[in-house]
Amino acid sequence: MNDFNQDYQKNSNQQNEDLHVGLKILSFCIPLAGAIIYFIKKDKEPVAAKSACNLALIGLGVNIVLTVVRIVLQGS
Repeated sequence: MNDFNQDYQKNSNQQNEDLHVGLKILSFCIPLAGAIIYFIKKDKEPVAAKSACNLALIGLGVNIVLTVVRIVLQGS
């Protein structure tokens, strides 16, 4: 029964791990990659999947804002 508890703790810790820094940067810089990472990890690592999704959405928002600023500055 002790082995069962250790396996359960190992699996639950694995599900609660956050995304690696490199994948966070990739998700932010390339939102499509963040979406792909989300769908790959959503069942086994929900915390990491949510992190990838959030960073992809933030990256997409930053990209839109920068694009609008660039267009406004070019028009002036």
